[in-house]
Amino acid sequence: MTLRVLEWRGIPVPDSVRERVLACEDLGRLEVWAQRAVHATDAVELFACE
Repeated sequence: MTLRVLEWRGIPVPDSVRERVLACEDLGRLEVWAQRAVHATDAVELFACE
C-alpha cells in the first residue's frame, strides 16, 4: 500500500526505497511508512527519524 500511495501521488520511487518497503515484515513500521507516504514530497521521507 505504501508504494501505491507514493505512485498515486506521482512521487518517484527509487529501487532502494521499493526494496526496503517490500522487505519489511514489521506491520507497525509499514503502517508508519504508509501514513508518511500520504504527506511525503520525496519517497526517502518515509524513513525520516529512523
